[in-house]
Amino acid sequence: MDEGFIKLTNTAYKVIEFFPESDPLKNRAKDRVLLLMENLILLDGIEGWASFQNDKIKTQVIEDVDILLGYFWIAKCQGWLNSTNYLIISNEYKKIKEEIELRPLAIRSLGDLPSAKAGNGNDKKDQLSNRQRKILEFLAGNEKAQVMDLQKILPDVTKRTIRRDLDELLGAGKIIRMGEFNEVFYKISENKVLES
Repeated sequence: MDEGFIKLTNTAYKVIEFFPESDPLKNRAKDRVLLLMENLILLDGIEGWASFQNDKIKTQVIEDVDILLGYFWIAKCQGWLNSTNYLIISNEYKKIKEEIELRPLAIRSLGDLPSAKAGNGNDKKDQLSNRQRKILEFLAGNEKAQVMDLQKILPDVTKRTIRRDLDELLGAGKIIRMGEFNEVFYKISENKVLES
């Protein structure tokens, strides 16, 4: 990944040069590209660190890629980046994200953590509704989903109720939210194994 990622970082910087000088997104995108590169170097070079530190960096890399993809999407929508360049660069970053996601985590489920052990008084909080189970099953079979995707599997449920269920699942640590504005996606938390 090293040589290819350095080439991708250089390409990203060249693409970001097309963003208007006065737009704050230009500096944010450059900072995110550098942060991503630093974290990938750390992730590839870490040996002997505590595994939770490795997991933390892995999670940060995935978030950074998602944010950077959002920046490039905004640039495409603003006309600063043509569709072809957008597809090329976003596909390359998605490949990196997929490679990072395939790396094993040290913590396989929240049940491994002391605060999630039985008898902590959160038994009611750990119970899922049928809707929430359907949402988790859908997310387990798909990389990520938006509210409109979930409406297809829950046609008789309002967006508001789906969002409330998603908020409860977020609070329970079963899923994570990615993106901003109209590009908000949800996916299964990497630290949580789907329970039957």
